[in-house]
Amino acid sequence: MPTYFLTGANRGIGLEFVRQLSPDENNNIIAAVRSKKGDLTDLKALASRGNAHIIECDVSSLDSISGLEFRVAEILSKTGENLNYLFNVAGINTSSSDTSLSIDAASLQNHMNTNVLGPAKIVETLRQYLARGAVVMNMSSGLGSLSVAKDMPKCCTYSISKAAQNMLTLHQTRDLKRNRAIVICMDPGWVKTRMGGKGAMVEPKVSIEGMLEIIRGLKKEDSGKFFRFDGSQVPW
Repeated sequence: MPTYFLTGANRGIGLEFVRQLSPDENNNIIAAVRSKKGDLTDLKALASRGNAHIIECDVSSLDSISGLEFRVAEILSKTGENLNYLFNVAGINTSSSDTSLSIDAASLQNHMNTNVLGPAKIVETLRQYLARGAVVMNMSSGLGSLSVAKDMPKCCTYSISKAAQNMLTLHQTRDLKRNRAIVICMDPGWVKTRMGGKGAMVEPKVSIEGMLEIIRGLKKEDSGKFFRFDGSQVPW
């Protein structure tokens, strides 16, 4: 019975992960959302199948993350399982029009807290619950690739935070060797979600189907790699 933990489960890419995982009754899903006071209509409908558990975790808040261990442990104690998959999906891109000449200090700090420190602390907090050979996936972006960014210089603050998240992934790859965990970055493509905005080209269903196929076929030698949803590798 594989157990999945993911953040950002109430909408967009995170919700589509739950939508595709929940029909299989063998999957146990811990779906973390920033706030239970938000609109969880779609997520609750999926959770009504009985194998998805909704918990609160604001990845931008260390106080919220500090309570994550208790919430997850409580669910795992009922199943007797550990986490086979940990997906850091939640992220922000709230100042997409900025450039290197107009970076706002508060926005940069917010992006780093949410897109880098949050995923780092979530893995740190839950590492004791990772099964041997578990997969840790950090949702990155092609904009976090230095090679790609040379030809597509936009969303400066977001790109900086995603490049930092990529470096975090490489450090997690080394630091989780004792768990024999496989740690990767994933570029979902420019997905048609609220965050994706105008011009997005990839349907959520296609992106998540591709990512799940890659994730389920990972081998230990894939740890530390940066994949695109179509299976190709993204240059650092």
